[in-house]
Amino acid sequence: MRSRRRRAFHLRRVMLAAGLWMKLRKRRRCAATSQQSSGSPLLASTRRDTIDTMDDVEDVMDGAPSDDNLDPPQPRGPVRSRKPPTRKPCEEGETAPTGPKPRKILLLRSVFEGRPPVVLFTYTQACCADQRPLDRAVPADEEGPRMFYSHTDAVHQYNAVINILRQGGLYRVRAETNRWTVLWSLHPSPDQLRRFSPVQRTNHFPGSYHLGRKDLIWRNLAKMQQRFGKEYQITPQGYILPKAFLAWDAARLRQSDALWIWKPCSQSCGRGITIFSSDVPEDQLRDLAKKRGIVQRYIPNPLLIGGRKFDLRIYVVVLSYDPLKIYVNFEGLVRFATELYSESVETLQSRMMHLTNYSVNKQNPAFVQNLDGQGEEDKEDAAVDESGQPRASKWSLSELRIHFAREGLDFGALWEAMKDLVIKTLIAVEEPLKGEWCKTLGEDGGWSARGPGGAHRGSCFEIYGFDILVDRNLKPWLLEVNICPSLSSGSPLDKRIKTKLVADVLTLVGVHPPTGLWKLSPDSVHWPASGAAFPDENEAAAGCLLSEDGMAKRALKLASESPAEALALFDEVAWELVVETHEEEMRSGGLEMAFPCPGASRYVQYWGEESYCNLVLRKWQEAGGAAIFRSKKLPPWVPRQVCFRKT
Repeated sequence: MRSRRRRAFHLRRVMLAAGLWMKLRKRRRCAATSQQSSGSPLLASTRRDTIDTMDDVEDVMDGAPSDDNLDPPQPRGPVRSRKPPTRKPCEEGETAPTGPKPRKILLLRSVFEGRPPVVLFTYTQACCADQRPLDRAVPADEEGPRMFYSHTDAVHQYNAVINILRQGGLYRVRAETNRWTVLWSLHPSPDQLRRFSPVQRTNHFPGSYHLGRKDLIWRNLAKMQQRFGKEYQITPQGYILPKAFLAWDAARLRQSDALWIWKPCSQSCGRGITIFSSDVPEDQLRDLAKKRGIVQRYIPNPLLIGGRKFDLRIYVVVLSYDPLKIYVNFEGLVRFATELYSESVETLQSRMMHLTNYSVNKQNPAFVQNLDGQGEEDKEDAAVDESGQPRASKWSLSELRIHFAREGLDFGALWEAMKDLVIKTLIAVEEPLKGEWCKTLGEDGGWSARGPGGAHRGSCFEIYGFDILVDRNLKPWLLEVNICPSLSSGSPLDKRIKTKLVADVLTLVGVHPPTGLWKLSPDSVHWPASGAAFPDENEAAAGCLLSEDGMAKRALKLASESPAEALALFDEVAWELVVETHEEEMRSGGLEMAFPCPGASRYVQYWGEESYCNLVLRKWQEAGGAAIFRSKKLPPWVPRQVCFRKT
């Protein structure tokens, strides 16, 4: 009976939504007709304002062409040849019809000769971030084909994401049309991923819940701790309940002074978290023996600022897991508890003292928003007071760097330790994610598995929110990883950091425009003096066409060679991988490449077997990295780098 009521309620909601959609479409047509007949701009603008006050369901609502004006859906792959409809020239005496202006696409030229551009996503004016250098930016021809994105209802619609995609010149379509180049949604389903074309990108890897669920990430890290000991002690000791209840109970009895924190496996925003001492009442022990969750050692000596506990939200971007490409955002968030910290056991129930989650502390009247310098004339909005202590309840990482310098603390060493923590965490989950990739595509072959439509290991990217606590010894501890970090703009500080982050990530990913678009803009390519063959727009990422066995044989040949000798053995596939990686770094904006890095050799032991792609990039870094491209002794198939300024 209850399920029938739910189905009826859901059907009613769908019918109401469909009715509202038709009503809005009809109202828009009426407004357009009225404007042409009466010529009253005031009346038209009033009606337009009425529409714009409602939530944006599709781009119909913000003046972009509706789906009725677009071509029918294609079988698969984004539209690559359609041009915007051209208007008939007006007869003498007629008024030119007004309509939405076409969105402008900026193309970012490659730093190499003869390589096609990518779409440049600039920062919005509203976010108040300093614009990235635009010396390589070229406007695309307005008569060229359009580009599309899809944002599904499976995830929250953040302004930071929608505004950047629109500013980049992309139009919104529904996911089922498969005409988009960028899909912003939850994890792609098997059917979706198998329909991907080589140029389509989506914002999640299949199975990344191995990183996001608190029980699964602990399981993956615990395996590495068993193998490598202290080197992998990057998160507090944990026990997955109820299965490991007896093991935890024994540890609790051995460590009578310890404090513990219990978390649900898949909750967020501080929901369900409890903190308690080893002296647990019997009734609470019985509950813990039945509840599914994870219990971990509570870090009792957190670094304090102004007497308050804080944690760090570090934004991490992964472009691929093989080769492992990790970028860390230069800016992040420092989130303070709103009550002064105390080590007393009696205060463990004070959530606003011991938890730093924004969702918890914003309920406190003492919470102070960080206006990011926009209200400093009042002295009430500054992040710190005259003594350098926190006034705002949230800082940027830049403000934390200033505080560390004032206190004589080494932020550089902490930053390197946090990047090391990030790299080790992602290596720990690479194996289960590889299994999920094969399972989703229904193919064997590890990361070399490809979808029928052309999906490859570079089809996905992901933004992670690493929550890190720093103790008084300046050791970072991983608390959890958010695979869908909030991108809401609750304050000017959030708006600047998160809008800039989304723009930098989409530019870094490399959204390739259709060939017909950049060929209409000859300045978008550094044309070589001699003729050059351009990569096909449907060509997959470097190395994706090689089989797993083929790459293993190549890896054996390179593994025992010195960096210089290995570089001399690189073939066209290896060089294409290197060029692609260097080109990504040169358009990374406020993101810093954490891996591959010059010291990548110390991470080789953590893989069961180093992959060919990781080996190629490691040898390149050890041989000199980016400086290699300033050399004149490169094979003829390696394109010449003509621009050395990072964008």
